[in-house]
Amino acid sequence: MQLFLMEMKKIFSWKIITLIVFVNVVLYFLLIDFDIKHFPNGRPSLDIFRIEQQIIPKYGADIDDEEYADFVEEYKRKVEEANAYLQDDPQAAKVGITTYEGLRSIYHNEKQMDYRSLVMFEREEDLFWDLQAREYLMEEKYKNRITSLESERNRATMAQQDYFEELLRNQKYSFYTSTVLDNFMNIKGNMAIIIFISIAILVSPVYLRDKSTFIELLQYSSKKGRRVYKIKWVAGLVSAVLLTILLFVVYLSIYATNHTSSHFDLPLYAMDSYSWYELKFWQYIVMSVFSIFIVALILAILSMSISAVVANAIGLIGVQIVTIFIMIAGVISFLIKGMVSVRFPMWFVPLGYTLFFGVVLLLMFIVSKRDFRRDVM
Repeated sequence: MQLFLMEMKKIFSWKIITLIVFVNVVLYFLLIDFDIKHFPNGRPSLDIFRIEQQIIPKYGADIDDEEYADFVEEYKRKVEEANAYLQDDPQAAKVGITTYEGLRSIYHNEKQMDYRSLVMFEREEDLFWDLQAREYLMEEKYKNRITSLESERNRATMAQQDYFEELLRNQKYSFYTSTVLDNFMNIKGNMAIIIFISIAILVSPVYLRDKSTFIELLQYSSKKGRRVYKIKWVAGLVSAVLLTILLFVVYLSIYATNHTSSHFDLPLYAMDSYSWYELKFWQYIVMSVFSIFIVALILAILSMSISAVVANAIGLIGVQIVTIFIMIAGVISFLIKGMVSVRFPMWFVPLGYTLFFGVVLLLMFIVSKRDFRRDVM
């Protein structure tokens, strides 16, 4: 136990902690900060998100004709508010706009177009942005809900067509936008990048540190002998688990400030995302966290295997750069971001995880055998 704690202390050295904190701060502002500060990004995305927050508790995932009629009535009420606003505005009267329909149907009238820009962009009247967002949900989402799903089916492969046929048969249409889901997808992918780089920094020196100072030879010839190697493995994995949990707590707490909990009970298909599995948004978040956690541990094993093989720090850095590139280009893009997407065959992601995990375990086994047989003289 004492040796394990000593290895943990070496792994969490102040230099490594300082480097990890620095890298996280830099990468946070480069990769995640925008999706937190500017969510939703612009208008009418902001207004659509606000409307969805209001109507999800009221209507749920699937909107029937009665609920849609109620939504239309609310739209008409807001149109009356807009008409009253325009009739009370002297500048609207000057350019000949007295109704909201008149504001919508402006065509090549420069003064009227200037007034619309004044209302929408200079005054930033929420009422008119709200109406525009409601029109999008009514005209583009609700009225096209069936044709949109049929279009997805028509350009899908055989297995995907069966999936979309089932959605059509069960009348599971998409009414809400993908604003919330797209935002989480971006944050999830970038969070995975930061966590993986942090894990690589933390555990990469586990074996190289002692090997470069020839302490490893003394350790192997001590009373503990080759068990030191196993203790380092355990210490490295435990350290990776602790760091991953800590980073999840930090970044998920930051993500919570986007206030997307209103969408947690929506199934993915309701947000323009099609999954092989019947997942609600909160289940998708949990599944995403679990997948990143598992891959982080696999990366920790891979990084320690590399550390046990390379001869010096330059070689370690070079190999880890290639490894992180593969993780970003391959694992994050396909196995994490697309882990349940119908864009890939149902077997693709499980097979990818199996192969990735198998290759890393095989490498760990080979490296361990090599180290246990290596002559320390």
